Amino acid sequence: MQSVAYFNRIFILLTALYILFLHKEQTDIPFIHHLKKLYFMKIKLSGLCLLLLLNTAGIKGQSPTDQVDMLMGTYGLGHCVVGPQLPHGSINPSPQTANGGHGGYVVGQPIRGFGQLHVSGPGWSRYGQILLSPQTGFNPEETGHDSPLSDEEARPYYYRARLDRYGITAELAPTHHCAIYRFSFPPTDEANILLDVAHNIPQHIVPEVKGRFHGGKIDYDPSRQLLTGWGEYSGGFGSGEHYKVYFAIEADGTVQEAQVTDRADSALYARLQLNENPGTVCLRVGISLKSTDNALRFLQEEVVGKDLESVKQAARQTWNSTLSAICVKGGSEEEERLFYTTLYHSFLMPRDRTGDNPGWDSKASHLDDHYCIWDTWRTKYPLMVLLQESFVAKTVDSFIDRFQHNGVCNPTFTSSLDWSSKQGGDDVENVIADAIVKGVKGIDLEKAYGLMKWNAFHMRSHDYQRLSWEPETGGIMSCSAGLEYAYNDYCTAQVAALMGDSLTHNRLARRSGSWKQLFNPEAESFGYKGFVIPRRPDGQWVSIDPAKNYGSWVEYFYEGNSWTYTLFVPHQTDQLIASCGGREDMISRLSYGFDHKLISLNNEPGFLSPFLFIHCGRPDLAAYYVRQLRQSNFSLEHGYADNEDSGAMGSWYVFTSIGLFPNAGQDFYYLLPPAFSDVALLMENGKKLTIHTVKDSPDACYIKSVSLNGKVLDRGWIYHHEIAQGACITYELTNKASK
Repeated sequence: MQSVAYFNRIFILLTALYILFLHKEQTDIPFIHHLKKLYFMKIKLSGLCLLLLLNTAGIKGQSPTDQVDMLMGTYGLGHCVVGPQLPHGSINPSPQTANGGHGGYVVGQPIRGFGQLHVSGPGWSRYGQILLSPQTGFNPEETGHDSPLSDEEARPYYYRARLDRYGITAELAPTHHCAIYRFSFPPTDEANILLDVAHNIPQHIVPEVKGRFHGGKIDYDPSRQLLTGWGEYSGGFGSGEHYKVYFAIEADGTVQEAQVTDRADSALYARLQLNENPGTVCLRVGISLKSTDNALRFLQEEVVGKDLESVKQAARQTWNSTLSAICVKGGSEEEERLFYTTLYHSFLMPRDRTGDNPGWDSKASHLDDHYCIWDTWRTKYPLMVLLQESFVAKTVDSFIDRFQHNGVCNPTFTSSLDWSSKQGGDDVENVIADAIVKGVKGIDLEKAYGLMKWNAFHMRSHDYQRLSWEPETGGIMSCSAGLEYAYNDYCTAQVAALMGDSLTHNRLARRSGSWKQLFNPEAESFGYKGFVIPRRPDGQWVSIDPAKNYGSWVEYFYEGNSWTYTLFVPHQTDQLIASCGGREDMISRLSYGFDHKLISLNNEPGFLSPFLFIHCGRPDLAAYYVRQLRQSNFSLEHGYADNEDSGAMGSWYVFTSIGLFPNAGQDFYYLLPPAFSDVALLMENGKKLTIHTVKDSPDACYIKSVSLNGKVLDRGWIYHHEIAQGACITYELTNKASK
């Protein structure tokens, strides 16, 4: 980009000189003739540069990264993290506040300190460890050093705030495994930094999550001003097993003394006493989930010898490169900010911890902190297929490695610890199927299919294996689990066919229709008949209200109702519509459900529901309700309607903004009116997908026609292979709703 900037400075100079002489009579001066030639040559070349510039600057003159609103989703139920990180970075350094919620931070609360590990968007918390708190004076107690803040700046690559209690300005910037901090102290002879190893969010910020500190160690080498050690923890979302966080922290020569206090499993902290009037103090922090040696290696490779400004600019450049993969035009400033914020959230989780697997030594990719694949398979991973298919391949490689080592690959794991509880089905298979049917390169097909096939005949519930459908036997979530198992079977059946395993394909294809065993055509709600209802093994139906919303880990449905879950049959949509009474009845049911808030987008099983209108021949209604859902569920001011869920909600918004929506696990995208007049999407293979919108009136919001590379389509979807090597999609929109 330096060459582009230099080129444009020349352009500005030439333009100024040309304008200066433009109306002069001495235009026969040879220099001016040469200047005109250079000027018009620049005009021609600028068309080439414009595409590049558009990829790094929005229409308002800001880069995509600088349009990200880091506060979106930090309040309410979003549980997003305000601190910076790199795309899929191993660490996410961030301020934590009193009453900080599951993300650790709430606007307007006093800052408690800066932790190095966080999870973005899930309903419950984890991590928050290796807390740093700069102070004048010293108070190590958990709530003893909270400070009001001001002058806050939060960017994807940088965070700054003034700690008003102390007059200290704190700044930080991330690398993949490390963070660099710069603390600017006022004149004082009582400058200190607290390193609190015992602190963690599930224990001290949201204790209802039942976190625990189980001891650790701090070593200090005064000759190198280096602190190393670890802490052991349990609790938070995911496995209840213990895990360790290792650290290496290098100070910049201002530490006078380090005093360590260790009270077994109740407290472990170090007081770093600084020189008198230390001014600006830098700390470089390396974090590992595997070993102190790894933390030291990361420190040496990523931040030793670097200052905060260089780390900050490198992180900014990384995010600009990542987010400029999609360039949008034709929206308001707020719409662009919302788009790039949700795109940013799509790139945070899971963590790429390749080379830092705490469970076993492996050269394979290691993707950790899946919260959880029940969410991310639907939108986040399909978005990565379009933008960074190598990341998807690494994820599949990580699944295979986990399966070969553990014999299982559950859909939720963090700190490399599997969690046997499932929010839905065995959705690892859906991620793999989505990648394989779309031709993602770099996947070991034999090993990936081996994992899927094993899951199909071992990971489903015992009753599902026995009956080929999921009965209610006094357990939990029989209906939602049964629906997801059916789709898992379909995804694996597709890959079985591609692998030439017709026996498995036929068996799983039949079993993928098991949802029909849970569909009661006589069940009724608000005048509509036909709903998924729990059923006992003997075939007896359990009487429930289809409109009742169930919570987490309870009977029948996971965080939803039958109105929403009945619509989740992504692979046999036509059969579902027929079972619900046909197209007209389904259109009426969908409209009533959305209008009366019976069908919810607060959780991911509802993601596909508005696109059922397309199967019913009413793309205009799909457009209407998607637009309504976007406006009511997403905003910079209020964040997300519910948990952001590790990029799942953000990716839903991104897809619906660009006019495509995936039926994940299958090879097509639904077509819907884009939110922007022009979209340029640069895929990792270097191919470009452009999406252009033409309106016949300013208020046009319904599809009149869609063309692919100049050819008008006669369907409401587009196949992945049609765009994978680059394509041009043109939408013609009208203000008249029609079929």
